[in-house]
Amino acid sequence: MIIPLVFTRWIRRIRRVLKSLILYSLIMFLAILFIGALAIYLVEHPYNPGIRNYFDAVWFIMETITTVGYGDIVPVTFWGKVVDMVIMPLGIAVISILTASIAGELTNMVITRSLGQHVSSRRNHIVVIGCVNRALKVIEELMRMMEREGLMMDLTYLHNGDKPTSLPSDVEFLRGNPFNTNDLLRAGVDRASTVIITPLGENSSSSDAEAILITMRVRELNKDAYIITEVLDEANRDYAFKAGANSVVSLGSFTTTIIAREALSRGTSSVLMRIINDGKVSLVKAEGYVGLRFIEVVEKLKTTENRLIIGVVRGSDILINPSNDLIIQPGDLLITVS
Repeated sequence: MIIPLVFTRWIRRIRRVLKSLILYSLIMFLAILFIGALAIYLVEHPYNPGIRNYFDAVWFIMETITTVGYGDIVPVTFWGKVVDMVIMPLGIAVISILTASIAGELTNMVITRSLGQHVSSRRNHIVVIGCVNRALKVIEELMRMMEREGLMMDLTYLHNGDKPTSLPSDVEFLRGNPFNTNDLLRAGVDRASTVIITPLGENSSSSDAEAILITMRVRELNKDAYIITEVLDEANRDYAFKAGANSVVSLGSFTTTIIAREALSRGTSSVLMRIINDGKVSLVKAEGYVGLRFIEVVEKLKTTENRLIIGVVRGSDILINPSNDLIIQPGDLLITVS
């Protein structure tokens, strides 16, 4: 179940905080500050014009234990000086422990993060899962397209191995087993907007089975994520869809189709790759055009946005160059070329 796993993660964080030396150091610091201020107030207030109230005593103790010592308030009684002599070494010791604890925790966080052992706090991000070669190519292309189109989305890469040296610095890396639910949760797939799953190896049968299994796990954790799964064997596309993928890419079938089209119509592959690489093709929601005829939308978009509509996506159907009289319906997506 997902809920117990999420609760377990928060319980572990709470336990870690409770066991942290920072917490104990902070408690000791506050105890010395307020108890010491109370002691100074009781022995100095009747005789010291500088300590008119409890806040003045707190201010004096803070000056003392942080070794600032402005000199605006000094003890004037014997017992006030004794209390201050006790507080000085205690305060310095606690401040030193607290500072060292914070520095150690920050260092540990940096090391943990560099090793990919941390828990992602991102939301609505893109999680990429797969072998290094394929995943890095996807990440690089994503970053290139986002930069060109002015988009900003966080990327997280989950890999059961060392952090790739060529991974861009602004891409979050988590080391974990993509078959392990806890590691998937650490990568934030339950909060991700998109999850991209590429094959973990080159063997089509085993790699596709692994990709499909990961797809099932991700869908169980996140019912709303848009899952893109890559399979090596075209025959496994239906299995990936049944596992919960929203989109399934078969590299082999894509390249063979391009090659066959190139053989029959020379130059087609160059045109298609140019359109894909330059980001000319996009899907646009047809919300503002519902009820209009296809030809009317074509003319309107061409005039107002200089976009050419080549088809309509309706459910699982892709209508390329439909009839001019086709009526645009709610939920339709327009295939446009800019």
